[in-house]
Amino acid sequence: MAIVGEAFAAFDRGDTEAVLRLCDEDIVVTQPPELPGVPAEQHGHRGVLEAFAIWPEQWEDYRIEILSIAGVSADKVIVITRNRGRGRQSGVEVDMEISFVFTVRDARITQMRIFMQEEDALEAAGLRE
Repeated sequence: MAIVGEAFAAFDRGDTEAVLRLCDEDIVVTQPPELPGVPAEQHGHRGVLEAFAIWPEQWEDYRIEILSIAGVSADKVIVITRNRGRGRQSGVEVDMEISFVFTVRDARITQMRIFMQEEDALEAAGLRE
């Protein structure tokens, strides 16, 4: 769980290199299916960089706050976040929750799954059927 918290802290301070050091070279990033025009999966450190670019480049004054972080098994961590910003194109204020399920093996993040609905993340983490 600590590794995931460290990754969020590094992301928040803009330290991409620190985030990548916490990620396995073969990490798989899965984007929410609700996002049109976004690849369903991204792979490796390059995929992490692509995934990171999708969110902040869409918004001005982008902020992410961890609402909860919990280990749900030996290798799974679920994170519920609040994301705020203003749409770069529209100027519309955005305030929404986004959930993540991380898989951690051998002290590296091997998978990051992103969900627009907390219920979907809970199901993916095996906490709901």
